Amino acid sequence: MFKTRFSKTALALTSVSLSGLALAAYVNSREVTQLKQHSVSKSDDTKELRTSRVPPPTREELLTRLGTPYKSKGDDLELADATSAYDLIVVGGGATGTGTALDATTRGLKVLLLEKTDFASGTSSKSTKMAHGGVRYLEKAIFQVSKAQLDLVVEALNERASILNNAPHLSQILPILIPVYKYWQLPYFFAGCLLYDLFAGSQALRYSYVLSARSTLIKHPQLDPQGLVGGLVYHDGLFNDARLNSTLALTALENGATILNYMDVTQLLKVSGKVKGVKVTDRETGNQYLVSADAVINATGPLSDKLLEMSQDPQGLPLKEPAKPRMVVPSGGVHVVLPDWYCSKDMGLLDPSTPDGRVMFFLPWQGKVIAGTTDTPFDKVPETPVPSEVEIQDILDELRRYVSFPVKREDVLSAWCGVRPLVRDPSHIDPNGETKSTQGLVRSHLVYVSPSDLITISGGKWTTYREMAEDVVNKTIELVPELQSKVKNGCVTKHLKLVGANGFDHTLVARLSQHYHVPDLLSNHLANNYGDRAPLILELYKKDKENRLPISLVGKHEPGSYEDFDHPFTVAELKYSIVYEYARHPIDFLARRCRLAFLDSNTALESVDGVVSIMAKELNWSKERAEAYSIQTKEYIKHMGLVPNETSFWSMPA
Repeated sequence: MFKTRFSKTALALTSVSLSGLALAAYVNSREVTQLKQHSVSKSDDTKELRTSRVPPPTREELLTRLGTPYKSKGDDLELADATSAYDLIVVGGGATGTGTALDATTRGLKVLLLEKTDFASGTSSKSTKMAHGGVRYLEKAIFQVSKAQLDLVVEALNERASILNNAPHLSQILPILIPVYKYWQLPYFFAGCLLYDLFAGSQALRYSYVLSARSTLIKHPQLDPQGLVGGLVYHDGLFNDARLNSTLALTALENGATILNYMDVTQLLKVSGKVKGVKVTDRETGNQYLVSADAVINATGPLSDKLLEMSQDPQGLPLKEPAKPRMVVPSGGVHVVLPDWYCSKDMGLLDPSTPDGRVMFFLPWQGKVIAGTTDTPFDKVPETPVPSEVEIQDILDELRRYVSFPVKREDVLSAWCGVRPLVRDPSHIDPNGETKSTQGLVRSHLVYVSPSDLITISGGKWTTYREMAEDVVNKTIELVPELQSKVKNGCVTKHLKLVGANGFDHTLVARLSQHYHVPDLLSNHLANNYGDRAPLILELYKKDKENRLPISLVGKHEPGSYEDFDHPFTVAELKYSIVYEYARHPIDFLARRCRLAFLDSNTALESVDGVVSIMAKELNWSKERAEAYSIQTKEYIKHMGLVPNETSFWSMPA
């Protein structure tokens, strides 16, 4: 946010020039909402819950679309050996990849999406969970007189509105408070936030406003009252990132795309030096498939360099030594999850000026509080980044500056590290891999076409995934003449409702509770994470007692009343995620479908064996596979911020 390093002259000019606007906005802003999409319509007593749907194609049915498995003859492959053809192959199942698949398939193209692990298994599940324009970028735009930074803010503010409108069951408007401890900061911060509202234009959520010190403490009683002047409140969006990611994949599937997780692209197939297909391995069976396409898009985010290196090889194989230049400039961002008493339940908190110049957020999310983020440069992109104890302590130290009670390490329920996909344009990099100029460092997104016509989309931020997808699909159609005759319409994703949104409104929680007679905690969780698909889970829930059991108690407790337990994650939700959302591994469910590992890693660790037992039965796993998955899942969760030397951590059997 706006920091104290700027001159007093700039401060005075900004404050004076906006003082009139600030006063007017303060009088009437508290109840103003610009997003008409978020108004709650009058309840309709005749509205019915949709309790049955045809399940999507099974994984086995989707695999048949790739043709017959290929019997390996070495690396000297011919595209003529491909047994299936697509208009477009998208590699990468994060936010950008699934968004790209959705954009392309709704234009009428035949699309295949391939993800090496699970949807949102990388950075897309490890964000700050905010749909926002970026107040820090607005600061740079103003004081550096940077049109590029301003364009980035305006673009993100527009896309913020799209997320809130297209996935209302997965997103919400969140007021965020900036506590003020110096009188001069109050008009200064207020002026900046009003500019933020101004640049949002018709997409503004609610106008910013000022709170007195007393009102600030009523909203955030955990704050240190000593020297508190007041607070400034502005608004942004909050969302469930991994669930939105998987929902994008499912929406692409509903519109005709083929989506497959746990598929590893091991070779790019070329014709006359141009990428025209892939060799892909099913990581569950080991079967290999050759698939041709008019174009291949690399949407692997922080791992973009791997496919770019393969595109440089004449046979499309991975290089033995990493090639230069590198496109991705990686840095790690760590977040921690804390109990709900660290923040207001309906208002976030922003620390505008940490000692190292970053901003830090404390946000209510899924009944807990997210705190972060750090910024640690990486020499190379780790495949599975983990939070360090130093970074966790940095966040806690920053929190100690604000709260009036002791901040304890054992309060950390979970922690994770995501890789920021900052990129540099390969055309601006010298042979040694160094950036020729600052022009080569891209803070927004970048579409890059390699000499072999591999099209890479990278950079940007979660909030702008949809516009990134639109840009890369536009570029691909422009580049590949074969696609131009196949496109039936332009981009339609700006106002396209995602799976779960069509039958959703804010009365759904009440209707679920009334119809199924379930606790508020469960109806709230299902309505606000699955939307109009929630009844499908509750139909399973009421089917038998086992389905009503919380996943943390599978194998430890006789099926009984749900109301005795803390987390709303049941066997019914697990079984739904297997059939309807392609959960193939225990960590898919624990980390990315129900989010338990991100909310309470100890409870997630205790739930592993029960989840494995249910999935083994549903997916016909062998005893060996079940044991291997159990070990892998426990190792994954053990790196999610559990307290070192804690008995519940180190005594857990492998």
